[in-house]
Amino acid sequence: MQTRTAHRRPATRARRLPAEERRQQILDAAIDVFARHGYADAGTADIALAAGIGEPTIYRYFANKLELYRAAVQRTGEEVMENWRRIAAENDDPLHALLLVGSWYHQTLTQRPQILQLRFRSMTETHDRRLAETARETYLDLLRFIEALFAKAKEQGRLSADTDTRVMAWLFMAVGAVMDETQLLGLQDELGPRELAGITRVILEGRV
Repeated sequence: MQTRTAHRRPATRARRLPAEERRQQILDAAIDVFARHGYADAGTADIALAAGIGEPTIYRYFANKLELYRAAVQRTGEEVMENWRRIAAENDDPLHALLLVGSWYHQTLTQRPQILQLRFRSMTETHDRRLAETARETYLDLLRFIEALFAKAKEQGRLSADTDTRVMAWLFMAVGAVMDETQLLGLQDELGPRELAGITRVILEGRV
């Protein structure tokens, strides 16, 4: 399948960066391009253009487009998890931490939607087993983290003893998926902080 062809600019020499910094620069550009165009329609030429480097530079760090895509998806999951862990570590109350996790997710969708858009898009790449595995692993890691926060709240007596923490975690993740969809459809103004606060109350106070 052919990929999109980037509009080329006159080549300029990219500033020399340490290897890890250059790799992260490529990943940042890849996250943006893949989030906007998807795996099939994005080319490494597009990513190189977004990163301000020559296309051959990409292949010094990644064997091919598939490897770069998987690394980009994994990086988005890591960034989400790093922030969720930070929020949980800063808040002893797991239910309050869950509220802040939801707020962070909504704010990030507004300020830097690419990392969440790519994570959502990756779930549709089921035509390739390796892409599907990467998306599943990333999603399950986040689900388990959220379930652990609900389990901690249950242990503290913040939730009733018969609360099913797995169901609670799935409900929480489902709200995140709705937020992703509203962003992709341009309906983010229809699901604002007031509506999200109401949905959160239903979940946390419903004692599922």
